[in-house]
This record gives sequence, structure tokens and C-alpha cells, in this order.
Amino acid sequence: MKSRIEWTEATWNPTVGCDKVTAGCKNCYAEVMARRLQAMGANGYENGFEFTLMPKRLNQPLHIKKPTKFFVNSMSDLFHENVPYEFLDSVFKVMENTPWHTYQILTQRERQKA
Repeated sequence: MKSRIEWTEATWNPTVGCDKVTAGCKNCYAEVMARRLQAMGANGYENGFEFTLMPKRLNQPLHIKKPTKFFVNSMSDLFHENVPYEFLDSVFKVMENTPWHTYQILTQRERQKA
């Protein structure tokens, strides 16, 4: 979970994988990394970059007592259309229950127009 990304301290990936939806997805580093991790047999990357829920990872921040800045879903998009609302609620509940941490969430998803 420790990160070498300069603007964060750790990553938390309750989901992995994604689909390209915007021009910003063209050169996705997470896709390249997921394929490498799959080739290495890394836990959680058996499906490569195919979107996958990782419920066993949900409670990871609860076990870290030192205030930490987390990049949420560095290997996915928390707002992917296949994230069930109940799972998303669970992710936000963990964040709510760990106010000593800071969470950074980025998305490539665009808002739907009404």
C-alpha cells in the first residue's frame, strides 16, 4: 500500500481494473501496471485490468493508526459503472470511520447530463 507517487503516501484499491471512457484514459498507467502485476502472479490481479471488486481490501485503512494520505483506487476508478452502490457505500463508510486519514479520489467518469 505504500506509494512512490509524490503527492500521496499510500494507495488503497478496493477495486482494480477499469474501462477507457475519456481521452484521459488513452495512456493509462494502471492498465500497464495491472498487466505486469498479473504476469508476476500478484494477488488481486488474476484478471489483469478487467474491473474487479476487492471486498477483502475494504477494511485496510481501519488497521492503520498513523494518519495517512491515501490515493483511493490508484488502479481503478471508484465511480466505475460496475461498482454497486452498496459497495460504494462501504468504501465511504470506511473513510467516515477513519477521520485521521486523508483520502484522495480521482475519476475519469463524466457526469451524466439530465
